[in-house]
Amino acid sequence: MKILVVDDDYDIGTFFRYLLVEQGHHIDLAHDGKEYERLCSQNHLYELAFIDLKLPDTNGLKLLADLKQAQPSCRCIVMTGYSTIDTAVEAVKLGAEDYIEKPFEDISIIEEKIQQPKVNREALDNIEQAAARSGLITGESEAMKEVVRLAARFAPKPLTILIDGETGTGKEVAARFIHELAGPGERSFLGVNCGALPEQMLESELFGHEAGAFTGASKTRKGYFELASEGTLLLDEIGEASLSTQVKLLRVLETREFYRVGGERPIKTKARIIAATNQDLHLAAEAGEFREDLLYRLEVVRLTIPPLRERKEDIPAVAQAILRKEMPESTALSPEALDALQAHHWPGNIRELTNILVRAAAESDGRIERRHLNMRPPGRKTTARERIVSGDWLREKKQELEETKYLSLESTVEDIRSEEKQSIQDIIDHALMLTRGNRREAAEMLGVNTRKLRYWLNE
Repeated sequence: MKILVVDDDYDIGTFFRYLLVEQGHHIDLAHDGKEYERLCSQNHLYELAFIDLKLPDTNGLKLLADLKQAQPSCRCIVMTGYSTIDTAVEAVKLGAEDYIEKPFEDISIIEEKIQQPKVNREALDNIEQAAARSGLITGESEAMKEVVRLAARFAPKPLTILIDGETGTGKEVAARFIHELAGPGERSFLGVNCGALPEQMLESELFGHEAGAFTGASKTRKGYFELASEGTLLLDEIGEASLSTQVKLLRVLETREFYRVGGERPIKTKARIIAATNQDLHLAAEAGEFREDLLYRLEVVRLTIPPLRERKEDIPAVAQAILRKEMPESTALSPEALDALQAHHWPGNIRELTNILVRAAAESDGRIERRHLNMRPPGRKTTARERIVSGDWLREKKQELEETKYLSLESTVEDIRSEEKQSIQDIIDHALMLTRGNRREAAEMLGVNTRKLRYWLNE
């Protein structure tokens, strides 16, 4: 195998030469950008390249991009110190197959990279099939294929991942996919919705508490960080966490230890942290609503799930997957119904699609026609009254909470009468009930901002 090594450390070059030449490989060494250009000008073709990200006269990312453009079939592995891990992640997004950290503590990792076959179409298909089994459907969309590829690439790495995207796009499904690819199946996956609980209750849920820490704390209780150690902890709606809670989360990410509420002994955690949000956390940080240092810790790897309206070519595959999962008997979509689904704007994304299909399947006789699809016209938003009275929000919230096992809604909210019998206070109360007190989400549901909702509540 013809291998290129680009690193300004002569000792590393010598190490690679002694290690690989003895195994019958041909090694070309370049210690800076000029030597790299000289070797490439001689029309050398490489099967594998190890590229250091920090070079004296150029940027390793630039060489990576140049080599991938000139020799697309060349497998590229970037080399990095921990301080440049963010750059290594960017390199993978640019086409690097993987990255390895220096100093090399285990040479078997390098040998494994050399022996590993080039990722081929069959391997990518297997990854997409694994994603589909987890509920993450790619269909024909290149954007979703890229999300799945990056998720699979970073899943084995002990890196914190931030998943963002609109409500209903499948952020938790993506988190579970990463968890399943990361290691043995017996590792726990736990999730907590940071916007669904009051601040003090959230702190207790995350970190646990000692007996007597507060009124009602009759016995010691483990929190999510402790229960998820060795597994994965999903911090859903991380943008809803208070600034005080954010400080505590930052400490856990930096030190990998925490204190129970009322505790005096630090507890270590090895939990893999995945955060999810439907907000732009960079804008929130600029507004002082989210800690910038926590954001940097969370988005070591950032995956953005595209909204359904931007991947309409995936709708046939997603719709069929939903029907197979939700309906006990086979249900087909007529061409007219499928056309209507692809023409819809989908503000509620996959969650909205699921609700519409389940309702349509229940009304049909095994074949969903256009008349069975209860979709609002493009550009018109359903009012809060319409959504509450029709039960849409109740069904969505119950489905969401059942899937995530965060909380369980009380069955008493199901008896919602006609619109005429609902006062404005009733609507606000139901919105807050359905969102478990999350004022930001309740305001969004009612079509107002949080300031307006506070005004209503004060009135």
